[in-house]
Amino acid sequence: MELFHFKHSRCRFLILKYIMLNILALASLFIFGLLFLGRSAALRRQGVKVWVIGSSAKKLTEKILESILFPALILWCALVILTAWHSTGEYFIFRILWANSWLRTTGLILCYGGLLIFLSALISFGRAWRIGIDENNSTELITRGIFKYSRNPIFLFMDLYFAGIALIYPSLFFIVAAVLVMPGLHLQILREEKFLQNKFGREYCAYKAGTKRYL
Repeated sequence: MELFHFKHSRCRFLILKYIMLNILALASLFIFGLLFLGRSAALRRQGVKVWVIGSSAKKLTEKILESILFPALILWCALVILTAWHSTGEYFIFRILWANSWLRTTGLILCYGGLLIFLSALISFGRAWRIGIDENNSTELITRGIFKYSRNPIFLFMDLYFAGIALIYPSLFFIVAAVLVMPGLHLQILREEKFLQNKFGREYCAYKAGTKRYL
C-alpha cells in the first residue's frame, strides 16, 4: 500500500511538474508577443515605421526568405501553443520526459534569458528599432546599453529562444526550425553589417573592433 501511495504521489508530482513547464513555456511566448507587438504599436503611434523587412532585399533568394519570414514565425508560434496544450494530456510519456527534465529546464533558462536580452535591446534601441534594414531613414549607430556587449542582441535572443523551445519540446519540427533559423539569422547579420559599414564607416569599424558580434 505504501509503495502504491509513493508511486501515485510521484506520478501526480511529475504531471504537475510537466504542466507547470508548459505554462512557463506559454508564458514566455506571451511575453515575447507582448514586447514585440507592444513596442511596434507604440512606435507606430509616434509615426515610426518599424516593419521594413523586405524593402532592402536585392537578390531573389533574399526576397523569398524575407517574404516568408512572418508567416513562418506565426506558424511556429501556433505549433508551440498547440504542442504545449496537447502534451499536457499525454500521461504515458511523463516517465520519459522526467528522465530528460534537465534539458527542458535548460530550455526555459534559454527562453527567459533571451527575453531579458530582447527587452534590454528594445530599451537601448529607443525609437531606432526596425525589423529589417531601413535604407530610407537615417538613424544613429546604437552602441549604448546592451549594445556595449553585443552588436546583435535581438538576433542573439532569437537564437536562444528557438534553441530553448527545441529543448523544451524536442520534436523534429522544433529541432529543424532551430537548426535552420540560426544560419539564416547569421546571413541577415552579415547583410546588416555590410549596410552599417557603408553607412557609418569608421564609426562602425571602431564599434565592430571593440564589441563582439553575439556576446
